[in-house]
Amino acid sequence: MSKGGMRALLIVGFLVAGLVLVAFMLRMSSQPSKGSVLELVLDGDIPDHEPVDGLAQLFGGRKLTMRDYIEALRLARDDRRINGLLVAIDGPEVGTAKLQELRDAILDFQRKDKWAAAYLETAGEFSPGNRDYYLATACGSIWLAPPGDINLVGIHAEVAFVRGTLDLLGVVPDMDHIGKYKSAMNTLTDKAMNEAFRESMEALIGSVFGQLKRGIAKGRKMTDGQVASLIDNGPYIGPRALEAKLVDRLGYRDELEEHLKEKNGGALPLVKVGRYLKSGRYYTRGPKIALIYGLGGVARGENDASPITGEMTMGSDTTAAAIKKASDDPSIKAIVFRVDSPGGSYVASDVIYHEVMMAKNKKPVVVSMGDVAGSGGYFVAMGANKIVAEPATITASIGVLAGKLVTTGFWNKVGITFDAVQRGRHATFFSTGVPYTPEERQIFEGWLQRVYKDFVEKAAKGRGRTYDQIHAVAQGRVWTGEDALRLGLVDELGGLTTAIRRALELAHLDPESRVQLVVLPEPKSFLDRLWNGMEDTRTPFASLQRHFRKLVEEGPSAGPDGVLSMPFVPVLR
Repeated sequence: MSKGGMRALLIVGFLVAGLVLVAFMLRMSSQPSKGSVLELVLDGDIPDHEPVDGLAQLFGGRKLTMRDYIEALRLARDDRRINGLLVAIDGPEVGTAKLQELRDAILDFQRKDKWAAAYLETAGEFSPGNRDYYLATACGSIWLAPPGDINLVGIHAEVAFVRGTLDLLGVVPDMDHIGKYKSAMNTLTDKAMNEAFRESMEALIGSVFGQLKRGIAKGRKMTDGQVASLIDNGPYIGPRALEAKLVDRLGYRDELEEHLKEKNGGALPLVKVGRYLKSGRYYTRGPKIALIYGLGGVARGENDASPITGEMTMGSDTTAAAIKKASDDPSIKAIVFRVDSPGGSYVASDVIYHEVMMAKNKKPVVVSMGDVAGSGGYFVAMGANKIVAEPATITASIGVLAGKLVTTGFWNKVGITFDAVQRGRHATFFSTGVPYTPEERQIFEGWLQRVYKDFVEKAAKGRGRTYDQIHAVAQGRVWTGEDALRLGLVDELGGLTTAIRRALELAHLDPESRVQLVVLPEPKSFLDRLWNGMEDTRTPFASLQRHFRKLVEEGPSAGPDGVLSMPFVPVLR
């Protein structure tokens, strides 16, 4: 080898050694000292998953995800250097099911004789505080800032009906559905809940309210009746909350820290989740389990994110390819499919369902449901070996809806008229300019019946039930995970940790062992993104163009993104 070659080789060797040394030093500097306290700051958006973005990490890091918090709590539970947990709660933007997943992880942390304290500046500032307080009751003690309130007032779900607006605009909904509880369409066709819609919502609210009561009662060592009475007499200013034993102390953050210092032996070395995870993660060794995320509305094509709202789309091509890759990889022992989706395209849902069915012939597939896994979100899940949901997961909605908004009246109001020619008796079938003819409506209804029959048949096959058994609990009915378990639509209550345990068990491995999670599809590295920078830059612009073109072409006629969709997802406050 020439001297120049040797010199280049030495330089590369020194660079690699330097990078390894820097990485080692960073990891060692992140190690918590003995007697540390893990600090969770739960506020703002907590995404289920965020693809790794090298630039974001370089200039400030990415958002902490649900998996980050769950892993940190599980790691800290077994870490002898961590004595306790401080949870600062200020309106985390997650649904009730994910609150329960966080709550379960906090409770699990305390099972190893470790303490947990919650700090609330307020549970609702002139707004409902049910969810923040419910999460806080997972901790052994709760501190509330003196000016704060506990706005524990009960829950409600409010539905917006736009039929009156459509009438004013001259837009006519020409729609239909299969399943008397498939109520999303009614927000467009009606001005209030019909009988079936109200029945479904009452059951949903009742189920979640019961979970809220039981969770608070257990956390605060009360009876369900006592909690129900407290809720009926809310809201509570600080002194009243203390008197009612909803909180343990009134005090500011510095006063809480002084108290915890004494509790912790005179020092309070706080370590935040992001820094703690740099010292190591929980799911990094052991048997390989594939973790595949199916987030957002189901659509054909690749995974996507809205450039306007940031909402994710579960692309059938991307998701099916990830499932196939995991099923073909002999080093991967099982697949955990994390679903958080209101559904969407029937075709896309079926493509993903088919890949799940193919995969489970080779290795176990376990679904972990997040806040919502309804309609198409349930369709993609129902073929798995096991389905795990949180008690408050909104799921099922086994039904079909479709149609169009006839917009001619709107365009006439703004002075725009259309004229057309056609060949083919049904050429205007998908046009928003004219309603369905009687013959077209008959075709349309037959199409919906076909999709509904296929949905119920496949659900029956996946769940080991008869068609009639599934049809009895289907018809578009939305259930909580708690009710879905009772009805046989899911197998177990819990979160990602429970799903991983079940996957190990089905793979004939120790269900309590550590695992190495392999996230698929693999996130792009910093160098990949740098190398393909132009392509990554074009992607959001192309997505923005698609959204803008749809708005221009369809105007106010935008309806559901697919026949297996839940455009209305109840928000429980």
